[in-house]
Amino acid sequence: MSNVPSPIRLIRATPGAAAPALPAPIRLHAFDVFDTLITRCVWRPEDLFLLLGQRLAEAGLIPPDAAAFARARIAAEATLRAHPGVEEVTLGAIHRALAAEFGWSEATAQHAAAIEIATEEAAIRPVVPNATRLLQLQQAGDAIALLSDTYLDRASLLRLLQQGGVAVPAERVFASAEHDATKRSGRLFGLASATLGIPLPQIAHRGDHPVADLAVPRRLGLAAERCDAVRPTRHEATLHAAGAAHPPVLRSLLAGSARAARLSADPTSAHQRTLWQVGATVAGPLLAGFVLWTLQQAQTRDARQLHYVARDGQILLRIAELLRPCLGLDIECRYLLGSRQAWHLPALEQLDAAALAWLTRDADREGVVAVLARAELDPRAIVGPLERHGLLEAALHDRPAPPGRLAALLADAEVAPLILQAAARRRATALGYLAQEGLLDADNVLMVDLGWHGRLQHSLHNLLGLGRPGMPPRLAGLYLALRSRPDGFGPEEMGSFLTAPDALHGLNPVLLELFCAADHGTVRGYVQRPDRSFGAELAAARDDRVLAWGLAALQGGVLAFTRELARAMALAGDAAEWTALLRDAGLAVFQEFRRDPDPAEAEAFGSFPHADGQAHAEWGECAPRIGALMRLRLGLGFGDPGYAGHWPEASLRRGGGRIGAGLVALKRLRWRARSAGPAAFSRVLRGTPGSA
Repeated sequence: MSNVPSPIRLIRATPGAAAPALPAPIRLHAFDVFDTLITRCVWRPEDLFLLLGQRLAEAGLIPPDAAAFARARIAAEATLRAHPGVEEVTLGAIHRALAAEFGWSEATAQHAAAIEIATEEAAIRPVVPNATRLLQLQQAGDAIALLSDTYLDRASLLRLLQQGGVAVPAERVFASAEHDATKRSGRLFGLASATLGIPLPQIAHRGDHPVADLAVPRRLGLAAERCDAVRPTRHEATLHAAGAAHPPVLRSLLAGSARAARLSADPTSAHQRTLWQVGATVAGPLLAGFVLWTLQQAQTRDARQLHYVARDGQILLRIAELLRPCLGLDIECRYLLGSRQAWHLPALEQLDAAALAWLTRDADREGVVAVLARAELDPRAIVGPLERHGLLEAALHDRPAPPGRLAALLADAEVAPLILQAAARRRATALGYLAQEGLLDADNVLMVDLGWHGRLQHSLHNLLGLGRPGMPPRLAGLYLALRSRPDGFGPEEMGSFLTAPDALHGLNPVLLELFCAADHGTVRGYVQRPDRSFGAELAAARDDRVLAWGLAALQGGVLAFTRELARAMALAGDAAEWTALLRDAGLAVFQEFRRDPDPAEAEAFGSFPHADGQAHAEWGECAPRIGALMRLRLGLGFGDPGYAGHWPEASLRRGGGRIGAGLVALKRLRWRARSAGPAAFSRVLRGTPGSA
């Protein structure tokens, strides 16, 4: 057996044979520009002409039909390129051709070209992973060059690169329009080689085009590598497709903004990259649309404050702070520390059916001691009642007990007064905190939460009524979605961003709560500080489980999209149009993610540490790995009582290989059939037209 380590291969010398050729040393690293180092915040490059058309119309240079101008701009360039012997066209030539169509003078054509450059600058975004690689090469002292097939001159190209945060010496930038030589023909590579004095085989080139940046340079002897980071993801494609009913420029900006947000960072691991990308292209659009709607609702309802309730409200508040300036609203957005634990008990004045239902809601899963702790009852203080109701043994071992028997214990004449006393104690500090936050002084209070049944708002409503007897503040809630409302609360008191029945049916609340995870523990109640102010009593000041999982990457992606959305809103559209688009597209991309996560998404988000129960004390993974039998049962739609997760599709994918992928596809097919109705289901089974 050889002692040579396996990665090293020995080459046997053959008499008379030439030594194997070594690859030429790389002396120059060349990069493409557009969609490699910088990109545009639109779906397709030609969609930029829709924005250009708007700006030219605002300047009075064309009729107010941006789509017609975009077609004319594309046609003018195509006509010039079709002329025999033309390898590249220039921006000046394009606008001279447009001048003939729109009746511009030479000065007006130059002005229109300047507006196009300014429009390009407004739309340029960096491709951070590739720009970072370029910077690392520069810092290491390696020679670099940029080659671009473009109708722009070098000065304009340098302006756009600077806008995208890419700094290179002017003499290292080769624009095809200045030399009438392109990468497509190979002549631009030869020009750069001759100008810089470096042979073609000693140049490494990176770019996104399969021909101009890969096939052609390889044919010329360069070491070429394709960089396809800018290629749209399936989620970005879904955002664009789902916006078909909305203005073309807005749907293009939406998909382009999601892509720009995805490319605005260079995460250090595959796990972090997945979290960032889902934040930028799935969670970001849906949550930003919801928050934009809450801001508009505040304006419509003439509210001066918006209270985003913890913990879901942490990321929602940060989104609001980025979007509020876009609307020019004089509204204060605040983070309201609250929870079921913090508000339900203080709001109790009597142990009615609703109160008992809350106290015993998770009794079948939680131990007796945990249920009693919710009412701040010490089992040692109620040994007699526990024994009378046959619960002493369960309390000693903290085992679950029948909810009905627990409800009878809590309503016991000896126990009920203790609960109401605890409620009164908690009420004093809760009202102190709410008064400190301005809720008792306001006449119009708006709270924001994800959903799902409005019970938290019901308790806050009762609390505020106790704090201002006879004159309770007007309280309304704004929710991503509501599956039900308490009696006496209608759409005006509890508004919902998503209202379509099919949208509500397809939601996965745990996934949405995952998207809104916070970096601190749940709010248990309130305490009065030595300085007489009030603060929240948190289960943990830092949620180390969630932070270790990668919350910062997820939130970073969400906020990157929000920043891109704010810039896109400044380019086109009004808030109402954007809200409608984000509602449709955000829901569509979320449903795609929920129903069919790819393996990386299933692994990253399935491993999220989720806490069940009202006390958030039962920890488990959002979509745990499962065995073959459970995988089969879940995939076939039979369910499994032993499944402890909240996202079966991701559990099917995690470690499931092709079988898992097939079962997810089967679930998706069954869902489509149910949604389409019996006739469509029959077509799917027969494989007839219309079933795809």
